[in-house]
Amino acid sequence: MNVRKQQRKLVLPAILMSLALSACASSGAGGGGDTASPQGVAPTGAPASLPVAEVVPDLKAKKPYRIAVLFPNAGDPYFQQKAYGYRDEAAKVGATVTFFDAGGYANIEKQISQIENVVQQKFDAIAIAVTSSTGTVPALEAAEQAGVLVVGDGVFPQSDQVIKRGEDSVRAGYNSGKFLCDSLNSGDSVGLLLGPPGIDLIKLREDGVKAGLAACPGVTVAKALNNLSDLPASLAAAENILQADPNVKGIYAFNSVVAQAVVQSLKSAGKKPGEVQVTAVDLDPDLEKLMKEGWVQHTSVGGSVLLGRVVVDTITEKLNGVDVGKEAYLVPVEVTPDTLGSFDRTILYPPAGS
Repeated sequence: MNVRKQQRKLVLPAILMSLALSACASSGAGGGGDTASPQGVAPTGAPASLPVAEVVPDLKAKKPYRIAVLFPNAGDPYFQQKAYGYRDEAAKVGATVTFFDAGGYANIEKQISQIENVVQQKFDAIAIAVTSSTGTVPALEAAEQAGVLVVGDGVFPQSDQVIKRGEDSVRAGYNSGKFLCDSLNSGDSVGLLLGPPGIDLIKLREDGVKAGLAACPGVTVAKALNNLSDLPASLAAAENILQADPNVKGIYAFNSVVAQAVVQSLKSAGKKPGEVQVTAVDLDPDLEKLMKEGWVQHTSVGGSVLLGRVVVDTITEKLNGVDVGKEAYLVPVEVTPDTLGSFDRTILYPPAGS
């Protein structure tokens, strides 16, 4: 019997209630948007709606602000896409962006040095996806004290001083967990490739995945692993999952690179497309190809290009003197092979040739 028929009402762990309540914040003027529903957990069991992040039409900077953009791993397709959103939106509003790459989530000290260098160079603002939610906090709070505006971009530091703009990570994870729940049968098992440890975004997605799976008590977790996002580490983690349970029926991959590693491991294990249901977060051309081939069945897209635009607009408004909301988030769009051609691709992909 399909698990969805067996139990339709979702029962969320208490941790999700606490997480959703603490994550929500009142939106202010400008790009903060509105809260779609009250804080807490909706009656359906879905995560609470958060303040919605939006682009500000016809925005212009009062002066040519200099924005330093710090990425943890610029080689990731997600950040490559996002860089276009930063460049194009900065050109529209009359600001400039300069990019810094830590070269991987493990390079915390390198990113801290970049923060300190940006302060010394007297940039007006820092937009940052952190390598560590805790390790970068002292340097970022020191930057704020030195007069540099700091906006967290998707992967946040644990600091109340920092404005946050991102994608609703709990909901993205929940979408994946619910997809697996709806797709599998009681007695099936899943593997979870959760992403790098010590990063709030990863933990929020994990909470969402587990909340989505909570509706399916008959589906067990064969193994859950934290893994770095480079291909070799992701391949090793995916192989570990298959060794723990060669008959696993579903796998969650925390991003597109990890999903590609999962597919390579499935091929090496002699699996056929669709034999294991694979769900991820984010999307790029390589992942699209795997979806069209039937290897990946589901993903959630917040919009990397759109988020880059939102962060630029948030910084510009704040430096212009507008009271922006402390937190705001993009709502992830679920994408399947059937909807690849119909969702708004401009939120995710730069124009051809850009």
